[in-house]
Amino acid sequence: MVHSSARAGGVVDADTFRPPRALGVIVGGAFSLWAAFIALVAGVIAGGGSIEFTTYLGWVVVALFGSLALLFGWWTVGIARLAYRIDDEVLRISWCGNEIIVPVVDIQRVVPGRTVGEESVTGLNWWGCHIGRGVVSSLGATLFFATHNRPDENVFVVTEGRSYGLTVADQVAFAEACSRRLIVGFEPGESQRIEPRGLNLLPLWRDGNAWLVVSFVLVGLGVLGGYLYSQYPSLPTLVQIEFPSDTGIVRIGDRSELLRIGAVGGGIVAINLLLGFVLHGIERAASLWLAASAALLQIVLLSAAIIAFEGA
Repeated sequence: MVHSSARAGGVVDADTFRPPRALGVIVGGAFSLWAAFIALVAGVIAGGGSIEFTTYLGWVVVALFGSLALLFGWWTVGIARLAYRIDDEVLRISWCGNEIIVPVVDIQRVVPGRTVGEESVTGLNWWGCHIGRGVVSSLGATLFFATHNRPDENVFVVTEGRSYGLTVADQVAFAEACSRRLIVGFEPGESQRIEPRGLNLLPLWRDGNAWLVVSFVLVGLGVLGGYLYSQYPSLPTLVQIEFPSDTGIVRIGDRSELLRIGAVGGGIVAINLLLGFVLHGIERAASLWLAASAALLQIVLLSAAIIAFEGA
């Protein structure tokens, strides 16, 4: 904790309080490493396997557990950087690239955790990490940004409508820091809110329509890959390749050439999503069209794959 001191004019320097974070970081990091290990093992097995549906399932495991490893890694970094900073105007709670802003004038009281009764948290819950919405029997709706192992390690900042559960080692110093700001006093005006920082400022993260389109793209790519991997083993080594069929041109080729359909689909998805990510903050409509076109292309390529495989 960084203690504050009064400056000229009655302005009080900021205080920063950091909760105990070691246990939460260790457990979260262990989850992340475990998921990364599973993804690595699945990747090695799938990379050395033949083209069949079980190999496709291996790549699905790689994607799922790789994403899980990144997610737990991000949350673990958030725990490591969790902090509560109080200045003359606001209490700032730093969590995963966001700052939760609580104006000092909104704070009605600070309550020690040993006095509040039963509490429950819905969200991220593991040893040393309790982040999310919850309910405290004597306070009602509460947002937790805590790392406690026992309820009495928390303090609760009570405002009108909601409370905030924080883990503070020196609860007396924290309460004094809040009281000192209330004495300094500021006129009401700011609202309680979340302010993104760094990469969290990108509007893409808050664009539900964009993520819906991206979901369709990934599902389409997954269906295309699943079809190719499931049908490929039943093909003869040499196949007739006559797509598009209206040309009347038929040639004999290795069946592996049909896998180019999946390669084209994956390549276009990667390019379109990358361009969409870059353009989203500049031209949202163009970004959405890039993602939507990638989704539509998966349907076209799936149709092409079905026709080509049936004709082979």
